[in-house]
Amino acid sequence: MNIAFPVCGVMLTIVFLYKLRYLRSRWSSARVWALCATVFCFAVTMWSAFPASVKVINRATGIPNVAELLAAVGLAALGGLFLVLALLWRYSTAQAWSRIRWVLPAYSLVIASMVVLFALSDVPEERPVDFTFHYAGQPTIAAMYTIYYAATVTGSTILTRWCLTWARQPDYAGLPHLRRGLRLYGGASLVLVVYALLRLLTMAANWLGSSALDPMGNLVPVIASLTGCFLLTAALVVPVWGPRWSAARRALGLWSAFWTLRPLHRDLRDVNPNAVFVAPGRRLDVQHRIRRTLIELSDWRWTLSPLFDPAVQEDALRLGERQGLTGERLTTTVEAAQIKAALHAWRNGVRAGDATAADRYGDERDGTDLHCELAWWRQVAAAYRSAAVTAVLARTRRPATAPPS
Repeated sequence: MNIAFPVCGVMLTIVFLYKLRYLRSRWSSARVWALCATVFCFAVTMWSAFPASVKVINRATGIPNVAELLAAVGLAALGGLFLVLALLWRYSTAQAWSRIRWVLPAYSLVIASMVVLFALSDVPEERPVDFTFHYAGQPTIAAMYTIYYAATVTGSTILTRWCLTWARQPDYAGLPHLRRGLRLYGGASLVLVVYALLRLLTMAANWLGSSALDPMGNLVPVIASLTGCFLLTAALVVPVWGPRWSAARRALGLWSAFWTLRPLHRDLRDVNPNAVFVAPGRRLDVQHRIRRTLIELSDWRWTLSPLFDPAVQEDALRLGERQGLTGERLTTTVEAAQIKAALHAWRNGVRAGDATAADRYGDERDGTDLHCELAWWRQVAAAYRSAAVTAVLARTRRPATAPPS
């Protein structure tokens, strides 16, 4: 508990601070208020529920076990806020209010009953871990937790049903990430149902004089807090960041392509180092870096094309076919071998006249289709480092032997 609850508290505090910035620009939005209140309530409950914090709160207030009441009230309020937030997600504020006005008084009554029952209880011994079960035989504490767990089971069951039903509604068909968010939100409320039922079962066993279920009852809050915290965080993040995931995935793919091209680009820059250009402030702009890399590779390839050797082409074709290469893999292997051999000649001081326009490309890669050109150069870059291309280059460097006399 001293680890799990603070971890959840930190995670929820980060989410709360992230969402809080929206409150400043949407001060009159009931949805944002409900969202911030839900996350804040969950975070406060986690921070106040772990044993080290319980002792601090009890000593600061001078009321034995008041931290247990604070945690229970926080979770009861959280159950009500879950319902309010779900209603505001699904309906407009005006439509949701007709239902919310029943939720708020009901949970306020639950919380007030818990506070009164705790005040009437005699709980002098501090029990930061097993307070519920240790005092389960006391009628007021038993009634307090029965009301709390019953309200949690009822409200969370309703919420789970709402979320799973709404996620199947046709008006969410075009909003897949919101549907996933609703399912995750329903999962978080289902965790509360299971948590409350298992705690109630353990408490009932204590009423009957058995403490056999106490280890399970003490473990349930840890598992429920971690699972519920993860599901709630995901439910709040997925609808917002889900639509951006495809863009993020594409950016990761472009960075992967950039690093695939990097070794080839680093070698070919010897042809004209002055051609390398990165615009100020755009070093981390992957679109810009990819576009510049393709332009520079194409220019360097064009410069080297007069040095392409038909003998290298024949060797590369023969070796590639021997290795079972066909189609574009064979073509890119030949291209990589030509580039590598021409670069070797260039480094040795060999120069030729400018290539004609027809020499620039012999296929559809005319620079108008970035995706096509990137795919081509990725294959060339991979072939450039292959054993087949290295073998072709080794053959071109091998001196010819004199024929036998």
